[in-house]
Amino acid sequence: MNDQNQLLSVSPHKTKIFWTSVAIAVSILFSTQSLFSEAQVNVVGSKEERPTDAKALSARGSEKPATPADRALLEIQLQALIDAYERGDVGFFQAKIDPSMPGYSRVLDSMRRDATAQTRPRLLFTDQTWSIGPNVAMLQARFQKRYFDARNLNPELVEGRVVMLLSRDGDLWRVSAVTGDNPFESKALAPCSNGLIRLVSPPNANAEPFFVEVDDADLAGVPSIQVDILTDRGDREFLTLAALNPAGLFRGQINVRRLTQQSVAVPGNNAVELIGDAVVTARYADQCIAVARTQQVVTATDLRRDPGVLGQLACRIGGNTTFVGLAVSSAGAATNAPITIELNDPDLAGLPSVNAILRTASGDSEVITLGAVGNLGRFLAISVPVRAGSSVQTAANNGVIELSGPTALSVEYNDARGGVVGQSARVGAECGAIASGFQTAQLSCAVGATLSDLGQFPSRSVPAQFSLVDPDLALTNPPSVDVTLSNSLGDRETLRLTAQGSGRYAASSVTMSAFSGGVGDGVLNFPSPGTISIAYTDSTTAGGSPQILTQSCGQVTQGFTLATLNVNFPNISANSVPRVMGIAAPTQVSLPCTITVTDPDLTSPSVSVQLTATQLQTGLTDSETINLPRVSNGVYSISQCSYDGYFLVVGSAATTLRPIPANNVINLGGGAHTISVRYTDTTAPGGGSQLVSASANVSN
Repeated sequence: MNDQNQLLSVSPHKTKIFWTSVAIAVSILFSTQSLFSEAQVNVVGSKEERPTDAKALSARGSEKPATPADRALLEIQLQALIDAYERGDVGFFQAKIDPSMPGYSRVLDSMRRDATAQTRPRLLFTDQTWSIGPNVAMLQARFQKRYFDARNLNPELVEGRVVMLLSRDGDLWRVSAVTGDNPFESKALAPCSNGLIRLVSPPNANAEPFFVEVDDADLAGVPSIQVDILTDRGDREFLTLAALNPAGLFRGQINVRRLTQQSVAVPGNNAVELIGDAVVTARYADQCIAVARTQQVVTATDLRRDPGVLGQLACRIGGNTTFVGLAVSSAGAATNAPITIELNDPDLAGLPSVNAILRTASGDSEVITLGAVGNLGRFLAISVPVRAGSSVQTAANNGVIELSGPTALSVEYNDARGGVVGQSARVGAECGAIASGFQTAQLSCAVGATLSDLGQFPSRSVPAQFSLVDPDLALTNPPSVDVTLSNSLGDRETLRLTAQGSGRYAASSVTMSAFSGGVGDGVLNFPSPGTISIAYTDSTTAGGSPQILTQSCGQVTQGFTLATLNVNFPNISANSVPRVMGIAAPTQVSLPCTITVTDPDLTSPSVSVQLTATQLQTGLTDSETINLPRVSNGVYSISQCSYDGYFLVVGSAATTLRPIPANNVINLGGGAHTISVRYTDTTAPGGGSQLVSASANVSN
């Protein structure tokens, strides 16, 4: 075992010493019989020899003996190593190499380099001679390696002789030493190529996709590679570049998205997110490793300037802002007009304010400061200093908009980053026009009453709401304004509205009565129900001609309450009412029932209702008028009803049982009946009469 350990420690950089060690190992392998058991074989070509020293076997009995199957296993595992090399499987190849092998890293480096530099390699071992011990084996062989150079597809042939030592690792064998010609590296390796990476994008690009290119001859034949793309604001993306040709040229494209200054880039979402003036870096690891060169990262950078976002500007004038209104409110001095200017520009996020220029069609221009709203690039001004009047003189840049008459306004803002790198843009918006100020007045009113209420007084002050809004009156500010109040019965009265502020007038009551009266007596008279309306003459309109405005206010009603009717007819026991009667008047039957009328408007001693009993089977009806006595104020009711059966009527064609209408008795002919009751309320709300009805079902 000490001899075997000596074999494993041979340095591949000292070939002569190593071959001496190999010779010693071979000598020990063949001369020391204690290394082999009765089942062990020493294979040289196709020859097998059996050791016979039983004492030596006893001394080494604890070691696993070599068998003829070991050569087959060694050949299988050698072929697996060759297959891994041919398909470029570095991981599998590495698992078959003993980490303690001299030159371990160099063999793996050669394997990695060949995996990229060669196409379709084929490795063949010939003239194999195996020497197999319990824990170590040696292979001497010739080899031929054929492949295509990945850069130019030229065919190549490498031949040589190799000696390989393999050590047992359980049931597996791993390469522990290689000397002679190395079959796992090219005969004439090209020198390492300096890789180059490029970012290809349009000039002054903003958010257009860009290409990444890598040119590295060391990667010739590789189908694709991966590169890193980073920005100085924390974004990092991985991009796969596909080979454009077998010579090591690769290209890939990645999308680009522009974010605002307040945004945060999200790595790994397959899009390069740019924030502000962004530095984009593409990089990859140049894998070619030479004796005097180590792996290095190749990078390329691109500065993408932020072109900005074109600002959005809006302006609007308050709906009630007029030249007349401004002239009245300013009275020759400056006043704040409700002119709203709003700017949205994310490029300016974080600034406390921004200046815009407000212009009038009449020649004035002033700088208006817009204050920041939040920190996302929104700026706002909701009022502008204005001086208005027919004698006002225009003076630019004095901080106040001067108006000598109606005019149009506009606003503009110079966007230093308007969407194109290195260029500014003018953003403008129309505010609208300030009209002359003569507006149509707004009239409203609400009033109502009942004759039953008004009839208790000769005249009465009734609560009401009368309102007039006429901004034009602010020019003269009269203390009161008269309107005309009229009803549908022909009465007209003047109502005075008092000032409630600039251009606003109101009144809260009106005098009314339920009796007849003359026009213009100060009382709105309603001898009967009617409607109320109001009229106002607006003498200052936009068209220049007076305009009469009218508005409906409400109505005066009769004031009566609608009556209610309740009925209840319990089912009648079988045969309680005779079904067949003679010609003579039958005996009447009195049974419980309820018919109640509630009409608070009445004081009479009784009321009458109309009752109809209909036999559902035949459709025959009995109609009766029932008088209800007053049982309390406004309440009329009975609790008993008189019934009898149908009478026998002899006709020329047939003999028929029929009811007799208007005999003050409810006739029932047997079976199911519907009894309906109707009451006419002659004092209904709003005047006139109204029918109230109720019904019930009975069986006899």
